[in-house]
Amino acid sequence: MLVFDEETMFPYCKWLSPKPSRSYGPARTYKTYHLSKMVTVIPVLKDEGGGSQNNDRVTFTTLSRMNLMNVHIALAWYERAQPHKRLPNRITDQRLNQQFVIARLHEIKRYKLSAHHWNEMHFERDYERVYRRAVECYQEIGQRYDLVMHRAENHLRLLEQAMVDGRFSIAAFAEQSSKRSSRSSRSEAATLHELEFLRDGRKASIDLNNFLGGRYHLTADEVFWEGDRLIVQESKNSGKGRLPSLDATRDALFKNILFMSIGNLYLDGHEIPFETRVKLTGNLQGRLRLPADDRRDITVFAEQNQLSQDHVNLLNALQNEVLVNPGFTIEIAPNK
Repeated sequence: MLVFDEETMFPYCKWLSPKPSRSYGPARTYKTYHLSKMVTVIPVLKDEGGGSQNNDRVTFTTLSRMNLMNVHIALAWYERAQPHKRLPNRITDQRLNQQFVIARLHEIKRYKLSAHHWNEMHFERDYERVYRRAVECYQEIGQRYDLVMHRAENHLRLLEQAMVDGRFSIAAFAEQSSKRSSRSSRSEAATLHELEFLRDGRKASIDLNNFLGGRYHLTADEVFWEGDRLIVQESKNSGKGRLPSLDATRDALFKNILFMSIGNLYLDGHEIPFETRVKLTGNLQGRLRLPADDRRDITVFAEQNQLSQDHVNLLNALQNEVLVNPGFTIEIAPNK
C-alpha cells in the first residue's frame, strides 16, 4: 500500500519479473481483481546476471492481457541489486526505482479513462525511457560489483525493433513480441513439466484476438471433449501435499478468467461449443466438483482427507468463486 497526500490508501500489486510465469505474477494480479481500480507494477526488464539464463522483458501479450482485464500497468525498472553470495555473475535482492513508480501511481489514481487507454498512452510515452534506464542500471550494477551482465547491445537491439522513425511504436512492439510469444506458447504446448499431472486431455495452443486489437497466445494445460462440448482446462498439481499452493491456485484462476473471456472458439474454421474448468490435484482421496450442490459436500470431502482449516477456507472461497461465475467449474481430484 502507498499512503497518498489525500490520506487515502491506494492498493496495487507488483510483479517480481516481467515474465508472467516467473514468481506467479498473474496470481499477484488476481489478488487485486475484486478492486474497482486494479494496478500492477511490472518491471520492464529483469536481468539476473550473465551467469543466469533468466533475462526477461515485458511483452505485448502482457500488455494485451492487462487491457483485456482492465488492469492498469505501471512500468518500472530495477536500479539496485546485490551480488549473489554463492553463484558467479548472478545478482539478487533487486530493488525498483521508487520515485518513478510512485509518480505513475499518483497519475493512475487521477486517470479517468479505462485501463486500456492508460496502458496504451503509458507505453507510447514511457516505455522507451524506462527500458533504456533499466539497461543502463544493469550495466552500472555490473561495473560496480565487477560482474558480467547480459550485453546491453542485445537489449537495445530488441528495443530498436519496436521503434518506428525514432519513436516507440505499439504496432511494432506487437509484431516483435507476438512472434516470440507465439513460439513460446507452441513450445509450452509440447512440453510436460515435472510437477504437472495431466490425465484428462492434451495441451493446446490457443490464439486469441479481441476488438481492442489485442492478440494473445495462450497454452491450455488440457483440452478434451465432454460430449459435444470442448473443455478448456487449466490444471495445477501438488506432488506431495493435499492441494496446490495458494499462488498456484490463483495463477490457474487468473488464466481461467482469460479463457472465460472467449466469446467464440473455432477449431479448423468451425465454431465449437466449449466451457472452461480448473482442475486441482494432490495427495487426495475421492473427488469434489465445485460448485457443490450442498456445502456439506465440502465438509465431507475435507474430513475424508483431513484437510487443514486453511484448505477448508480455500475450498469455500472457490465455491463462492464458481457461484458468481456461471459455467465455470473446479474439479479437485487425486493425482494417482
